[in-house]
Amino acid sequence: MSISCPIPLDEFTASTTACDRTVALPPGCFWDPEFYRFELEAVWGRDWFCIGRVTDIPDAGDYYTITVGNEPLLVVRQGDGTVRVLSNVCQHRGQLLLDGHGQASQIRCPMHSWVYDLSGGLTYAPGFEDDDTFDLGDVCLPEIRSEVWEGFLFATFDDTVSPLAGRLARLKDQLTNYGLAELKAPTPLEPERHDWNWKMYADECYHCTYLHARSFGSMFPVPPDAIDEDCEYNDAENGIMAYTLIGQHLDGAATRTGKVLHPILPDLTERERSRMGFITVAPNLLIVAMSDKVKYWVWLPAGPAESYLGVSWTFPEDSLREPKFVERWEMERKDLHTTAEEDLVGWSRYQQGISSRFAPRGRLSGFEKTIGRLQDWLIDHYRAAASE
Repeated sequence: MSISCPIPLDEFTASTTACDRTVALPPGCFWDPEFYRFELEAVWGRDWFCIGRVTDIPDAGDYYTITVGNEPLLVVRQGDGTVRVLSNVCQHRGQLLLDGHGQASQIRCPMHSWVYDLSGGLTYAPGFEDDDTFDLGDVCLPEIRSEVWEGFLFATFDDTVSPLAGRLARLKDQLTNYGLAELKAPTPLEPERHDWNWKMYADECYHCTYLHARSFGSMFPVPPDAIDEDCEYNDAENGIMAYTLIGQHLDGAATRTGKVLHPILPDLTERERSRMGFITVAPNLLIVAMSDKVKYWVWLPAGPAESYLGVSWTFPEDSLREPKFVERWEMERKDLHTTAEEDLVGWSRYQQGISSRFAPRGRLSGFEKTIGRLQDWLIDHYRAAASE
């Protein structure tokens, strides 16, 4: 079923890379409530999106909660080792069930104590024990379709979309040497809510030399010829847009030493050790492949001008067991703190400016190819949703 786009579709043509002078999306895409509702269905309702890593919940009963737009979700490890994504809404009167992350043998509603098993089936409903018209077997928490890809958990509200594995098969092969599926984070992902639209997180390195000149750039210099926006990871047809940063030496990183601080991933080639890959899997996952780890960003919509962002660092278990792991990890996070703060301020100022009546649709530079590729992917979804 088609849905109406509040912005005329022909206005998006100038934002595609088919145009010689590609411009940014219309400003209303970043704040208009009607467009936000359209986009929730056109993008988030019709494709796969990332909601974290299953390595954060290794044992039966481990769970975490996450919200996508208006949908509170519950991710829980089953007794057989599989992971299910369930609605985090009690099927009695709509109460939220669980918060944060933890461990549970059952799922209990705090309001009226309805109890569900880990698969979402209702097992107890106080007050209905002697009601012959009520059958526990008729009630269960809705399950959202999901797939695990290299340890990342993806979900979709669309039962007709093609399996994710095929879309990401090429990328899986390219990242084989990083051992993604086995990497683990020292702490669970903790998404935080921010006051700007989710598309603000679209990644590019045009700003690296300027916004981050004294932070990231002072530790890992980024001259223009160090940015490869046509790197091998790019796969526009499958919603993968990427660039690599080429280091001045092997195992370079934005730390006070200029190099990575943890043991080198054992299977990397010299080429892989000479650069950092910044790989966006649309709409909401950024993978940063480094010599000693893989970092990732996950962002999710929370409103027309609100979003969630979670950032995590994943390592081989051997690295996590290193005696000086915590010391090195804390040192690196401290080194990058200023860079992170600069990004937060930058996104906030973008949101404030884009709401102005004078907000532009500025030209994309030759160092913003990833933005143009993401806009292509988004516009394809807008057009498809409006024309079905």
